Amino acid sequence: MIQNSALKKIMNFDKEFIMELFLDDNVSNINRCVVAAANVMSENNENISCINEVIMKENVNQFLTIESKELVKNTQNLHSRNNFYENVVAKYTEELYVSKFKMKKTTVKALIDHLQEYMKPCSSVIPLDKKVHIFLWLLTSDSSFSAVAELFGLHKSSVSYIFHEFATLLSEQKYHFINWPSLEEQHVTRIKVNSRYGFPNCVGFINACRLKIKPKNTRKEKSDIMLLQAVCDETLMFFDIHIGEVGNTHKNRVYRESQLAHEIKNFIDFDNHILGNSEYKLRKNLITPFTSDNSLTSEELKFNEIHRKACTYIDHAFEILKDRFKKLDSIDINKPEAINSLICAACVLHNFVLLHEGSSYLKKEAVINDDGVTINPSIVKSAEDKRQFLCHYINYMDSS
Repeated sequence: MIQNSALKKIMNFDKEFIMELFLDDNVSNINRCVVAAANVMSENNENISCINEVIMKENVNQFLTIESKELVKNTQNLHSRNNFYENVVAKYTEELYVSKFKMKKTTVKALIDHLQEYMKPCSSVIPLDKKVHIFLWLLTSDSSFSAVAELFGLHKSSVSYIFHEFATLLSEQKYHFINWPSLEEQHVTRIKVNSRYGFPNCVGFINACRLKIKPKNTRKEKSDIMLLQAVCDETLMFFDIHIGEVGNTHKNRVYRESQLAHEIKNFIDFDNHILGNSEYKLRKNLITPFTSDNSLTSEELKFNEIHRKACTYIDHAFEILKDRFKKLDSIDINKPEAINSLICAACVLHNFVLLHEGSSYLKKEAVINDDGVTINPSIVKSAEDKRQFLCHYINYMDSS
């Protein structure tokens, strides 16, 4: 068998030498066979090279054709994404719209009209209504900035800017929509709560919900926790909020750090109070249930039962807030001021939606014209005295 190395050497011989091989009678037949085989191999190599060139050209043409089709397809997709809001979102049915944005079209229209007055003049080519819907899309879902940017045909940085712009803008609207109720409004709450649950002189309910913050360190398994403290009335509207620091999960400590703790006496008359669970410290204007290592009396148990039922208002308010704004389930923002703006903006929108739509949780009930009881501060001097007085009153009214 002829070795490749031998063939290469033969193929490199000049033409004159090859001619002598075939003309000289002294040259052996075996050498002539070797040269003939070399010529055949050379011709085959030339043919193979020619075929390879043809195949390569064909592959290049096919590749260019595929690339051209992909370019057209991607251009069409980009055009479709750029018009996603105009061609898809704007044409949602009312049912689909409410399912996605957790509020009616008329409510969002009112929000856009309201924000229009506070928008700073800018050169943005993105219309206000589109920006509001991008912000709401992020707030009402767990979608990332990248996913929403892809969907709306924008750069991730643009979507991030829109989100933080509107979170900041809405958080600045806090005192337009989150205010302590007037004396007249407190009076209405007293009547309605007493009429429904038989708990007198109650003007609000306080609690704090836990919010998860994704850690900056991706190797950290557990999320950080922060508390959102809020006070609501019987309409589930927040009229006071306070955002605790990350890692502070003690409700009473968060309360002490809030502005409410220092001003509650200015907001609520001695007769009145808000209700909070046993994680709060009992105060004259913040009534908590009885807790004891020993067994409670039947009167105290009755008080606790009515107290617990009345406090479901704030629990439902938090449920609505977190169900509507899924972004609060796991906040993927690192800067503390940005986190606070997001949470505050969600609370503002919570009130805004209730103002325009009300709540399906609230039922229309007949209101008994009973404004509660007058408490004499010369007799009832401490927080413990006040809770005991209320306990006796509730049991007396329940048995009568």
